[in-house]
Amino acid sequence: MRFAITLAVALCVGTVPVLRADDAVAPQAAAATTDYTADGRLPLPAIMGRFDSLATAHGWQEETIYAYPGTTGPAIKSWRTPHRGDALWILSGIHGEEPAGPNAIAANLASLTELADAGVPIVAIPLANPKAYRHNWRYPNTPERDWKKGGGYSVGDAEYLLPDLESGTQPRATAVSGPETSALTQFVLRLAQQYPPRMVLDLHEDELSTEGGYIYSQGTQPEDNPVGAEIVRLLQAAGIPLRQSGQTRFGETIVAGVISRDDKGRPIRDGSIDELLAAAEVFVDGRKVRGPAAHTVIVVETPAFEGSKFDLRVAAQGAVVQHVRELWQLNREPR
Repeated sequence: MRFAITLAVALCVGTVPVLRADDAVAPQAAAATTDYTADGRLPLPAIMGRFDSLATAHGWQEETIYAYPGTTGPAIKSWRTPHRGDALWILSGIHGEEPAGPNAIAANLASLTELADAGVPIVAIPLANPKAYRHNWRYPNTPERDWKKGGGYSVGDAEYLLPDLESGTQPRATAVSGPETSALTQFVLRLAQQYPPRMVLDLHEDELSTEGGYIYSQGTQPEDNPVGAEIVRLLQAAGIPLRQSGQTRFGETIVAGVISRDDKGRPIRDGSIDELLAAAEVFVDGRKVRGPAAHTVIVVETPAFEGSKFDLRVAAQGAVVQHVRELWQLNREPR
């Protein structure tokens, strides 16, 4: 799930546009000489230039969630439509070694702007961990992939806001894990008041899943969710091998490509930003309050073990982004 990815999948995918590092980009994108691009990902200035067009060309509101020190340092940014209300939230790049999702969003911005032009409110955080993306790290604070060895923390760690797993009477963690984490999770809680998440798509990869991909389904309708079923169909049509049954390495049961329960059969509670967006209750300043309570939260996990082709992974993730209008329509039942 949010646990790793590098690739390897022989996919047969249709004609989905894929951005390459040598594509023409805005002038400010030319300076990314130190960026990791060996796998084909766009350099950080180039991909951020693509996302900036949501504001410059389409009138979306841009907000800096967290800026690293230094005038040339990366920044976690969001873009949202001026119109508010029950919204589509789309996230990616929580882990820096999972570049297919951010590049797929950058290649298919038209699908998002067309949905916004149709009146659907949207919040986009397409590259939530730009520092790690730039270096091909997993976490923002260390190149070590194993958090137990290197002390890495996820920018999407929300355990300090989520109820504990036993009684639910106190936060799961006593403190936030990092400054980026604090900024991102507080942004989510604030924006969820104006843009209540109706449907959340979070694009991930998994470099350790050699048997195929899968999706996680959370929210008020985790099982038999038509959005999840359609995303499974889209990934299969793109040629992505999907695990239809069995268990993940974490003991979670897979049903028709979908994981909606943990290893003990309970709702998924992984402490992530996805759980936060799905949570009915959260802790704010030590007090339990109503959470974002998204109806549908889908985490896409495409297999990305070593040797898989980047272009094909981007195309598969892009198939999901291209069909956001249809996915939104499937999720339009009243709150």
